[in-house]
Amino acid sequence: MATTTATITINSTDLLSDELALTATSVLTKAATSTGVEQTTGLARKTTAVVGSTALIDSVVLYRADDYTADKANKVYIKNTSSVAAQYFTVYLTGDRGGETHTPSNALTELGRLYANDWAFFPWNATAGTKEAFTATFANTWAAGDTFTFDGVTVVAGGSGLDENAAAVDATHFPNWTTSVASAVVTFTSRTSRADLEIDSTEAVVVTAGDGTAAIATTVEGLKSASDIYIKPSVETGMTYETMLIHE
Repeated sequence: MATTTATITINSTDLLSDELALTATSVLTKAATSTGVEQTTGLARKTTAVVGSTALIDSVVLYRADDYTADKANKVYIKNTSSVAAQYFTVYLTGDRGGETHTPSNALTELGRLYANDWAFFPWNATAGTKEAFTATFANTWAAGDTFTFDGVTVVAGGSGLDENAAAVDATHFPNWTTSVASAVVTFTSRTSRADLEIDSTEAVVVTAGDGTAAIATTVEGLKSASDIYIKPSVETGMTYETMLIHE
């Protein structure tokens, strides 16, 4: 079992009428247990950069709730390493909004700003959203050389068997989707929770010599997570942040 201790010390001789000397210490344990947390992303630093040619100030996804366990004693550390007093990172909750203006209408919650050398250490409940899912049902007449194209990937049929071709699609890596197969039906599930996916027949393209089809039907409507963590730099020039997640 790992032992991890977090300590904060706040000292001031003139903030209050009396001298302030506050120290709080906690041993980090798994939720509702005395067992120490055992996993971490490791301490990392990254410098932000201009996005494209428009000098757009874009947000950075620090941690996606989909990748961690919900309702656990996760802890997040973030630091703005800038030495320029006016530069800050804004910390947000809720995801799937990178590159958009961060406003309440976009359903983002602003936690606050970290100015030069400011840091934060806070608990995080990694509550995932719902991953979009749909099926592609192979039917009618297929032949070797027919193709199924989706998510930028083209799968070439090896023969006429519907189950065979569905299995070939299932065996293919898709950048934004995972798959499973049952007979001639392939189920696609989004790798991340998001609400802006609406898959239809125009996005999965079938080219066949005969009348082969792969009918698309949505089975689960996606819903974005309410607890992805984003930060956004105040300037488009490079700013460096430091971060670590301690998690179950």
